[in-house]
Amino acid sequence: MPLEIQTIVYKEKLNSLENDLKTKNLNSCQGFNNQYLNTGVNAYKICEAVILFLGHLIQETTDTIYRDNGCKYLFYWLYTHMISDEQTNKNTLKLYKELYTIFNEKHSGSYIFDNYINVMNEHTIEKLVKLTNIYDKLDKFYEGKKPPVSKGDCISGVADLYTKYSYECMKGYDYDFCDELKNFRKKHNFIIQQVLLCAGEEYLLPPVESFNAVSKTIIPFSLISIPSLILPILYKFTAFGPWIRRLIGKNKNILENINEETSHSLNTYEIGDDNSNIRDYNIAYNSS
Repeated sequence: MPLEIQTIVYKEKLNSLENDLKTKNLNSCQGFNNQYLNTGVNAYKICEAVILFLGHLIQETTDTIYRDNGCKYLFYWLYTHMISDEQTNKNTLKLYKELYTIFNEKHSGSYIFDNYINVMNEHTIEKLVKLTNIYDKLDKFYEGKKPPVSKGDCISGVADLYTKYSYECMKGYDYDFCDELKNFRKKHNFIIQQVLLCAGEEYLLPPVESFNAVSKTIIPFSLISIPSLILPILYKFTAFGPWIRRLIGKNKNILENINEETSHSLNTYEIGDDNSNIRDYNIAYNSS
């Protein structure tokens, strides 16, 4: 099942569980509360939805990828229900693990999702949230637009965030984050040029490497701390997938082209762009 479709399935399942007027009367969720949930959010229904969703992941399939992606999307879903402040990421992670403990201790979860959930940390979820923000901004901009659009409607409004995050990833040698920003750029520029039919370089995002302040850098492999491989999959859970499916409808060729544009770079750590002539980075790998 394509990841975009999985995302839709997860979202619809969780929202359906939360909004179901019939409760399952789970004793483990009776009296459950969390001070960091948004005002008006029903804490019991959040608890119930999470418990039932985790059970769904076990019962629905033995596909480890489907389960893994489901656990990651569940974090983002919880994040959208939390009070927004400087501690939101941390508070969401605490809530997630608290509910996961309830699932294991009260519903015979057998800690089956440990390998998926325990690898989440404040670094990975911080990047998830940042990428979600930029994709959401893109989603809102494109919503309802039909090609061809006027010049004024060709400016997506994501340039500032893209610039900020690109400087951040290059400065921190965060290869996974850079890779996902490159994926974002390719999708953004593809939509601008091929879907909305906007002509002009001024509407396109520049390569991530163009934000590098150092002309030539050698990075010993021994000094590189590669983040968990959770990142490439985490970053995929954004509003962009469902939106692009709505935009192009049944035109599978466009969807396949967009996915093909980015699929080859998901698990690479080399900072580079196959569509640019920039060669600022010479990465020396030290296998010792």
